[in-house]
Amino acid sequence: MNFKYLIFNASQFILLFSISLAYKSRQSSLYSDDDPLWELDSSNFNGVIFGKNNAWIVEFYNNWCGHCIRYAPTWKQFAREIRTWKKVIDVAVVNCNDAQNINLCRYYEVDSFPTIKLFWHHTTANDSGEMLEGKRDIISVENRIIDFLETNWNRGVPKEWPNIQPLEKYSHEIFDEFNEGKQSIMAFAEYPYNYVGRKVILDLSFQTNLLVRRVLTRDEDIIKNLKIEVSNETLPVLMRLNPDSYHVTIFKFSQDMNDTYIRDQIYHNLVGVERSKTKIEDAHSEGKPKDSGTMAEAVYRIDLENAVYNSLNKEIAVAKMIEGEKLFALKSYLSILKNYFPGTKPIMGYLSNLHDWAANKTAAISGEEFAQALQDIQNDAEYIPPMRDWVGCKGSKPKYRGYPCSLWTLFHTLTVQADKRSDKIQEGPKGKDVLFVIRDYIKYFFTCEECSKNFQKMATNIEDEVKNSQDALLWLWEAHNKANHRLSGDVTEDPKHPKIQFPSPQICSKCRIRDTLNGEIVWDKAVVLQFLHKFYDEQNILSADHRKASDSLVDDQGEQENNSAMGVKFILSPTSALLLLLLSYFHQSLKIF
Repeated sequence: MNFKYLIFNASQFILLFSISLAYKSRQSSLYSDDDPLWELDSSNFNGVIFGKNNAWIVEFYNNWCGHCIRYAPTWKQFAREIRTWKKVIDVAVVNCNDAQNINLCRYYEVDSFPTIKLFWHHTTANDSGEMLEGKRDIISVENRIIDFLETNWNRGVPKEWPNIQPLEKYSHEIFDEFNEGKQSIMAFAEYPYNYVGRKVILDLSFQTNLLVRRVLTRDEDIIKNLKIEVSNETLPVLMRLNPDSYHVTIFKFSQDMNDTYIRDQIYHNLVGVERSKTKIEDAHSEGKPKDSGTMAEAVYRIDLENAVYNSLNKEIAVAKMIEGEKLFALKSYLSILKNYFPGTKPIMGYLSNLHDWAANKTAAISGEEFAQALQDIQNDAEYIPPMRDWVGCKGSKPKYRGYPCSLWTLFHTLTVQADKRSDKIQEGPKGKDVLFVIRDYIKYFFTCEECSKNFQKMATNIEDEVKNSQDALLWLWEAHNKANHRLSGDVTEDPKHPKIQFPSPQICSKCRIRDTLNGEIVWDKAVVLQFLHKFYDEQNILSADHRKASDSLVDDQGEQENNSAMGVKFILSPTSALLLLLLSYFHQSLKIF
């Protein structure tokens, strides 16, 4: 056998396969190569983060998460704002919805999105990072970085870092810095509670010929020596220091001036260019809807199966530990999937086995253990299909619709099936309790943090409002419409599939009694209930073959557009890969003759 062709073609295949995976994964990213940040994954995270002279701030996100989509422009602008801080701290992102990053995100205990963590310089695998809590606007995140640096400063910092600690005393020793190539030494005087001075120091930290030190108003001797007037109208102040004690005031600001203005003025004066020309772009730049696309007008089996696959592999399996109420919520969720999911025989066998495995667990289980069980239970006869491209939940771009759309579809389907079949179920949640299980899944496992909080807020009085399975079905329908109303026009909305109040008049003309002058809809809930029963009925679930001919997989420009929640993943079994290689080998061999 001539192995030259086999080896050559194998290398070609591996190269193309790797390029394909990288490109497809990038398609589903919320960030691009133009953004001044690192997009990391499990293959390069350790190599980039560990052992470096700078600290790190990392956003762990999920590309389908509405809050992440909405926050991405802010994070991009934040990265631009502190791009000159790289000597001290750099910015990175990790897409936890990428299959290869699930273990990485679980290791760092990321169970909601977006999660932002801070890592000290020369970090190692033993450092799980410090969670950034509270507000996430740019100013607040910058302030949190300053606090992080100050708190850890006594642990020691690399000599290349600028000194953000306040000047303790004024003496001519400070001018020894001139001997180290510093052409200008400056003092920035401010009140102790101000952050702007330390931000100015970091803004200018890339300037090797410039030294800026912070001076606090409480250090009276320094203030006196520098002849600084302390008042709200004269602080903060930036001064150039000279060995002959003839100090020059460069800028004198006041307390009513915001930090951004002060930093911009100083940066432009000393560096000669604008600190940040780029402002936050509109994440919804696609503009007005280009067509009349609405919610899916049918339920597709692939969307339902994708929802189950994603919830098991991308949400539950990401959890660090599952115990207590969270373990009970998991068992209940698996129970309603086993009893009410309208799946094929292989899928139902798989869900039944998974349910039985979890039911026997009395102590806490790890997400890693659950992920392993998902693999171990799968066999040729009982399995859940891997992720495939969305059908009814397909958005105009990968970041739109997808998993959130499919999860709503799944939950509606489960509540309808529970209303129809509860009397036939021997064990597990029945009727209205299925809705409570859904609520608990959202609370403990749904990884979009803001989405989860919004749903829980709507569900505050759910047990008083829902008395039976039909109430549950209608409650979820109303909750979905409330969410649609809240998100209509939001940056997370697909411009080609605008949020509507469902069902539309086109698919259920009798569901609406009338529209009021203030835009509210008066529904005929009896008709809506009948419609939902029919719409989510198992007999009406469609395969991809029934997709409308006009709903093409190719976008308006004729380019292939992937929209799976995890990005297109070119999945080949080892057998398929080997067959491709052998086919290529024989093809080349035939050319010899």
